[in-house]
Amino acid sequence: MLTSESDISFAKKNDSISCLPITLDDNDGDGNELQLALQIQSPLRQESQRHPHLPTDPTKYRKTGTTIVGCIAQNTVLLAADTRATEGSVVADKTCEKVHSLAKNVWACGAGTSGDLDALVNKVRYTFLLRGSIEESICNGELDKDVEGRNGGRETPFETEEEKCIGMSLPKVRISAICRFIQNELYKGGGEIGANLVLGGFDYSTRKAVLVAIHPHGSMDFVPFTALGSGGLAAMSVLESRYKIDMTVEEALELVTDAVHSGIKNDLGSGSQIDTCVISASGVKYNRGAVEEEALPLSKEDEDFGRELRQQHISRDDTDTVMEGVNGFGSLPYWIKSQRLLMESEESIEEARRQWLDDFLQG
Repeated sequence: MLTSESDISFAKKNDSISCLPITLDDNDGDGNELQLALQIQSPLRQESQRHPHLPTDPTKYRKTGTTIVGCIAQNTVLLAADTRATEGSVVADKTCEKVHSLAKNVWACGAGTSGDLDALVNKVRYTFLLRGSIEESICNGELDKDVEGRNGGRETPFETEEEKCIGMSLPKVRISAICRFIQNELYKGGGEIGANLVLGGFDYSTRKAVLVAIHPHGSMDFVPFTALGSGGLAAMSVLESRYKIDMTVEEALELVTDAVHSGIKNDLGSGSQIDTCVISASGVKYNRGAVEEEALPLSKEDEDFGRELRQQHISRDDTDTVMEGVNGFGSLPYWIKSQRLLMESEESIEEARRQWLDDFLQG
């Protein structure tokens, strides 16, 4: 084997190509310069480059929190999700809606980046709304026959908030078409679209309920039950231990609710209330806030300790003593209300004005 310095002269200094020396067989002689240049520029010899949109420091990655669950029982799909949205270690929203309507018969729970999920859901929804409007003849969608302007001009109330927002009725869509569309969008994104989906629906062409777990790179799993998100492991443990093929819809609804509740208890990024969605041949039942957020009760010891601290705080209101703590209030529990008036509300100011005017007119 021979190694020549001229073999690496084709690699420019400004290029991101690995300038490794090329080994030639003894039978190759001086070799072909064009062939050497192609070998140096081969993707196999290029160093892996980090995407420019991704942070260079791994510590800047932020862990998001969500627990989404789905299962099938008696040809019915049941979906459930929590409602906590996080921004790093901060709870940004306690009532975030994570169960989305893609079509009249297809719904999906989303976990990941909120902006990516909203953009993907809207693109899927309006794409198939357009296909259902103009390409109904090739079975991409089936519009409701009772929508205004069709079949005698009869009108039915919109079933979802999405339909009320756009003023149109969503079509019934084949689940295979929606899954293929989402898969292509995620695959084109190359994993940069932070969207994990638990998609479920009732396919009217096959008369079967379908549950699909879709991952950010576009891979799909057709499963009887699944759980995704940061609380997915805790939720999956509940599903695997209690799921049965012959479950009733009521038992399955209790199962997915308990699974999400397990994710909430074991994951700091999941929390607040639980939303559920039941999809069957007869329609969709979406329950917003099926389980309200729990409030932690105070023990008797905590109440006595808080009452003692409050008495100490009240006794020091008239003095110039500076209390310890970040804000000068000491270690006061959150439920204690200070007697110090910091700012009056607009309602109290307006009420004081009305009272002054009444006293002035009566006097």
